[in-house]
Amino acid sequence: MDQVLAAYPKEVRFVYKQFPLEQIHQNAMNASKASVAAGKQGKFWEMHDELFKISKNLSMEEIHKKAEEIGLNIKKFDADFAAPETEKAVRDDLAAGRSADVTGTPTMFINGKRVMNRSLEGMKAMVDEELKKKKG
Repeated sequence: MDQVLAAYPKEVRFVYKQFPLEQIHQNAMNASKASVAAGKQGKFWEMHDELFKISKNLSMEEIHKKAEEIGLNIKKFDADFAAPETEKAVRDDLAAGRSADVTGTPTMFINGKRVMNRSLEGMKAMVDEELKKKKG
């Protein structure tokens, strides 16, 4: 994705949606809620990246350690994590993914079309096609 964004800095906008695979990972929802809560302090990507590093051990104890390591206000983090709107935001993303027939992660779309060839060349070809349509 970084390479696509670098190649099209003004044409491509990256939108990330949560899709916790709860049936496979028992702590997936907590990880998603943690990244959303961290985002309330401007540190979504820092938390996201740290949680992926420890994806085999996403206990609340480890999530708290990561929150501290990235410099979050823990009291605010805990309140945001527990807030009903945090889980609702994740569940809304999950529902949107299901309605788009997402079954796993990562799943990517370009202008609503599922990316099948996730190589740089494949994604650039899709972006170029969409840009041609836009110029029409």
